[in-house]
Amino acid sequence: MRRSLLPLLLALAGCGAIPADPDGTLERVRSEQAFRVGIIAGTDSVRFAVPTGAFLAGVDRATGARARIESGPSETLLAKLEAGALDLVVGEVAHDSPWAKRVSILRPIAEHHGPQHRAVLTPIARHGENAWIMVLDREARAVRSGEL
Repeated sequence: MRRSLLPLLLALAGCGAIPADPDGTLERVRSEQAFRVGIIAGTDSVRFAVPTGAFLAGVDRATGARARIESGPSETLLAKLEAGALDLVVGEVAHDSPWAKRVSILRPIAEHHGPQHRAVLTPIARHGENAWIMVLDREARAVRSGEL
């Protein structure tokens, strides 16, 4: 019986805290009490101002941190995100974008269906920062369901 438990105990010992952030994003956000956000220029600011504000306020409450916001073109912001210079990007990015393989495009915060255009407001995070992504995903879900 002892031999059968040994592999299980060794496997459990190696698990650590799951989900984890290899680069420590959530831990850094909480310790610095700030997270760096890029808002993609051209995102319909009037239509998406309320859900963006609600989402960032939810992340503020969940982490005890404040958003430091900058705006710019999607390519610039997504490159900064991938490099770790931003913690989050919010805006419109197609799920079939080449960036979809390089960053984590999360569930939409809001959508607008116009006569010729479907706009989807989406939070985007660095791949692998799973604890941080879980916080963002939970807050995006809360905004979508009207809880915030």
